[in-house]
Amino acid sequence: MEFKLKPLSVEIAVNKIANVHFFEFEKNFFTKSDRHPFCELVFVSSGTLEIFSDDYNGLLQKNEMIIHRANASHFLTCPSSSAPTVIIIGFECRSEKLDYFSRNPVKLGDENVKKLAEIVKEGRNVFAPPYNKPTYDMHKKEGAPFGSEQLLKNLLEYLLIQLVREYCMGEASDGGEGQPFYMTLNQIIKYVDDNFTDKITIDELAFLFGTNRATLCAEFKKKTGKTVAGYMADKKIEFAKRKLAEDSCTVTRIADALKFDTIHYFTAFFKKHTGISPREYRAGIKKESAQPAEKIF
Repeated sequence: MEFKLKPLSVEIAVNKIANVHFFEFEKNFFTKSDRHPFCELVFVSSGTLEIFSDDYNGLLQKNEMIIHRANASHFLTCPSSSAPTVIIIGFECRSEKLDYFSRNPVKLGDENVKKLAEIVKEGRNVFAPPYNKPTYDMHKKEGAPFGSEQLLKNLLEYLLIQLVREYCMGEASDGGEGQPFYMTLNQIIKYVDDNFTDKITIDELAFLFGTNRATLCAEFKKKTGKTVAGYMADKKIEFAKRKLAEDSCTVTRIADALKFDTIHYFTAFFKKHTGISPREYRAGIKKESAQPAEKIF
């Protein structure tokens, strides 16, 4: 029997991605009116935002999302009582199906929030930090994992298709039970192990892995014996000690690799956790290596 290949239609195509930001706005923060030739997804993970655009004026609450159309004028403000945690993704997509979300903010259920979290995580594989500066033009990482750009594109298209089905086609299907938390906790620890050189917040981890601060902190300490901050600090000290053992790696380069704003902050951090400065630690290593080995008779 002869089989024929059938072409597949494409309903939602993400052609380019400008950024994948995850950050916490300050209270009373506001932006100037802006417009750009690509869509912009805005999702509130916690707190409240007030949105003003050509298509919609109003509040975005926790787990609510809006997608600004390409070239639509928009800006936002933060109330004095709230410092909202927000995801902003800029992307090119020419489907008119997304216009619905520019006029109608929607609340994402658990499954779609998980899909969005996967997009943010994959965005970190594609883009180099910082991730928490909304006005920063992000740059691609060198040596990104295999297929990361394509996977980011596919994940975003998957979410958008699902949203169109649920809100524009009447095929709501969000829901379902999550995996046991001990499995999620193992994923959180691995994520921290892979990304400890970046500035990771507890709110970010809670969102990305579909839990809350209290549960995450309690279970993380039960599993590791350390707080999240303490665990990340230990990882940074281990990293710094390894690099200080290399003569070719300067203290400044180590501070930059660990995303410290200045070498002085890094030095204070290292001394707080080890009792000595990075240069004193390096001098100690050199002194030990210079001593002759004991003879054994």
